[in-house]
Amino acid sequence: MLVYLLILLAFLADLLSKRWAVAILQQQGTRQIHRWLTVRETYNEGIAFGMFQGIGPLVGWLSIGLLIGLLFYLTRIPQDQRLIRAGLALIIGGAMGNLVDRITVGRVLDFLETPLRPGIFNVADVLINLGLILIVVGSLLSTRRCTQEAATRDTM
Repeated sequence: MLVYLLILLAFLADLLSKRWAVAILQQQGTRQIHRWLTVRETYNEGIAFGMFQGIGPLVGWLSIGLLIGLLFYLTRIPQDQRLIRAGLALIIGGAMGNLVDRITVGRVLDFLETPLRPGIFNVADVLINLGLILIVVGSLLSTRRCTQEAATRDTM
């Protein structure tokens, strides 16, 4: 049940951060919050990292299909695979946030800029990337645990 709460929290974090960014941008325009963080308005009509610009409607349909697939896959992941489940939840929540933009505005608001990485992104992008990291780490730990259990069985 916690994994579904994590999906909701990720979705709300993206939604609320975009509302905050729109308010800041309307009042003050581009704003440097800190030397490592600037809020700048840009819109992405493509997919991740701005690739394939101009295929907005297709991306929306692909996003819906992907979300359905990920939700189905999430129900198949064993409960003890917490990192993998948490990673999937962050990806789903972030993808839902970007999908809402695609459906309501036709494009995704990106507003975070940092010299630490190229491009402009949003909270959903951060959550999706963090989710991918959790899935990789969870998979590596799971593989390691399975290898150790197999080695223990072989020595018996």
